Amino acid sequence: MKDHEAQNWIEQLLPQALAKCGNMADAEDLVQETLLVAIAYQAGGRSIEAMGAFLHTVLNRKFYDQLRRKYRLPTVSIAAGEDLADDEDFVQRILSAEEAERVRREVAYLADSYRTLLAEHYFRGKSVKTIAETFHLPEGTVKSRLHFGVKQLQKGFEKMETYTENSYSPQILDVRNSGRFGLNDEPMSLVEGDPLAQNLLILAYEKPVGITELSKAIGVSAAYVEPVVNKLVDGELMKRMGDGKVYTDFIIYQAEDHVKYIKEQEAFAETYADPYCDAVKTAIEELKQTPFYDQRLERFLLIYVAEEYLYKCLEDLRAPQIFPDRPNGGGWIAFGTVYPHKKYVIPVEKQGKEEYGLAGLRVSGLDKYLDAVNLQMLNFETALYPFPKHAGYGFSMFQEVENNMLKLFYLIKKGIAPEKVDCDPRILKGIPLMEKRGFLTTKNGTPELLIPCLTHAEDAQFAAIARKAGEAFAEQIREPLWEYVQTHKKPIPAHLKSVPDQKRTMPYEPKPMMFVFEAIKRGIHPRDLGYPCPETFVVFD
Repeated sequence: MKDHEAQNWIEQLLPQALAKCGNMADAEDLVQETLLVAIAYQAGGRSIEAMGAFLHTVLNRKFYDQLRRKYRLPTVSIAAGEDLADDEDFVQRILSAEEAERVRREVAYLADSYRTLLAEHYFRGKSVKTIAETFHLPEGTVKSRLHFGVKQLQKGFEKMETYTENSYSPQILDVRNSGRFGLNDEPMSLVEGDPLAQNLLILAYEKPVGITELSKAIGVSAAYVEPVVNKLVDGELMKRMGDGKVYTDFIIYQAEDHVKYIKEQEAFAETYADPYCDAVKTAIEELKQTPFYDQRLERFLLIYVAEEYLYKCLEDLRAPQIFPDRPNGGGWIAFGTVYPHKKYVIPVEKQGKEEYGLAGLRVSGLDKYLDAVNLQMLNFETALYPFPKHAGYGFSMFQEVENNMLKLFYLIKKGIAPEKVDCDPRILKGIPLMEKRGFLTTKNGTPELLIPCLTHAEDAQFAAIARKAGEAFAEQIREPLWEYVQTHKKPIPAHLKSVPDQKRTMPYEPKPMMFVFEAIKRGIHPRDLGYPCPETFVVFD
């Protein structure tokens, strides 16, 4: 090879080498080694017919030989206070290589205490300090676990296969629904506490995939993946196509979707706060004239008017949501949000002025209990109520908790001793919890209800007051809100046909609690009631 030919090949090979090595010094060494192989090959009396293909092949092989030699070198022991430079170099090299995906197989085999930290630091670029704060660990512990994880990664690198991020760092998919739950709390119960089911749904969202592809992507044998997929198909969270591929049959949001337009949402609520505040102020005055007025009911009214009529005011402008019949008596439309890990918190710079969390109106009912018919419990859950409503009572499903609460509240209101009737002992044991959470109080050993308890006639009167306020609010908010939602829709995969417009705009619409906080700021309703307010009331005669 003549000098001018070598120079030409150096100019052609150097960009490729630089892309692989990440720095000029190593790239130049790699090109030099590649050309020396070609020169030695020709010096042995052999000819090279396709010099370009030959050199590119040699360069690739030399590069991976360098990596393998490097991976086998011992790394420096890291103690608290030392940096992670050697480990950083190792991981960044393999992440920039063409074989980067092979790393994920070995990461998937690490214990969670190492795997999670490794993914956060090397694959997502989080600092040791940030990881320590997020997971409440000393920085020295984070460093030592990262170092140990990298050493394990080095040992198994040559055995790795291709896996997606979900194999080494499972995400959290929080599934919720509008409509009627199934008897076993479907659809939420199909995925709660099941990271495999959650991540399969995530992986099958963007396009239909086969079982083999899912198994390889998540790093779990098809023998374990297939039964979970079958469960999700039977439960109607997934749909199977004619070729055997499956896809997730509901919209999935990213956590950031809920704050993507937070400033625009807040500005909208501030701009149109007057019609809301005027309507609820009038409604509160009407409510105070009734014999069943309660400040807790007043709060429920504020939430109801904002939540219900921000939705209702657009009903006649867009196609209605159809809630199909589902297994186990359900009738729902699912939606989900992906979080990178359990302790994920929205970054401060993306947060709104307040926490606007709200779980929509949920009505639980019993057709008959003892001599009563049509017992109802109406619930909201918002950021104004900081307590867990359904945890700690020993039931696996919140529907069980609410049904047993409803029975207990009926017994308390009617003065019936629980031990004389069929009353679950777990709910009796939970009375101190309900007392702490503001549902009831105990006087002289006897529980008394604190949440509002309305008769059916009183409930109808309350509903009429709320409806009048809601319609007045909706009339003035309807047109500007329609203009807003037209330009705020989440894109969905082309194959996904079951998602109504309401779910595409839901995370981007002005949030009901923004209007509630506007009323609080204006002194229409107090923020602190001086006692826990579960945002719940019951109805029975």
